[in-house]
Amino acid sequence: MQGKRFREQLPENCPPREAWQVNEELEMFRLVRRQIPVEADFRSQRAERPKASFPGVSECRARGLSLFADREDAVMRLSLPKLRGRKICRVRLDSGAGYIEQTGEGSHHTWWPLADYDILAQCQTEST
Repeated sequence: MQGKRFREQLPENCPPREAWQVNEELEMFRLVRRQIPVEADFRSQRAERPKASFPGVSECRARGLSLFADREDAVMRLSLPKLRGRKICRVRLDSGAGYIEQTGEGSHHTWWPLADYDILAQCQTEST
């Protein structure tokens, strides 16, 4: 991934080899805090909680963004106490978006966006 500038500083060997570069349009879903998303809605766990420990999650994944390929998987997460009140944002990824890997359960993916990708222009909040 040499020469690529990511949105956040990543550890060595991140994104992992299993991740693939987004080269075609993908429709994904992210849980955001606001009806009209802002940059802060697209911060990694590590950026939000720099000193936190994330058991079972690599530092690489802690610096990526969680997305879901299946909207229903995102809807199901809204019932979790720490995610209540969030909104679902439909995010369109296309060439230049960065790297993505299916991680976790169901359709959960981790996305490592490139610095120049205009995430907010690709995000549309939906009603649940």
